[in-house]
Amino acid sequence: MKISLNELRNIISTSADLGVQRYLRTLDPENDRIKQEEAKRYLEKMGYQPIMLKKWRKDNLLVPVKTGDSRNSAVWYSLTEIKELIFSLQTYSLMVK
Repeated sequence: MKISLNELRNIISTSADLGVQRYLRTLDPENDRIKQEEAKRYLEKMGYQPIMLKKWRKDNLLVPVKTGDSRNSAVWYSLTEIKELIFSLQTYSLMVK
């Protein structure tokens, strides 16, 4: 496997960001939650399609939390879990090159 310096930098940067996010979650777990629309915007910002949330839920890789019983209750996701999945995708795509 041969990767470029830029790809290696991206892996290291993403890994460090993930480590910080995990640490922040231990300090304040409530702060790790983001609403579904925020999660979709975050995925778009990172270069992924928002439909990935649905795929990850279907594959049981990401578990949403619904805080209320009503149909319109907010759906929450863990930002840490989303970042872990993005990191896994990036790493996997380099391995299959």
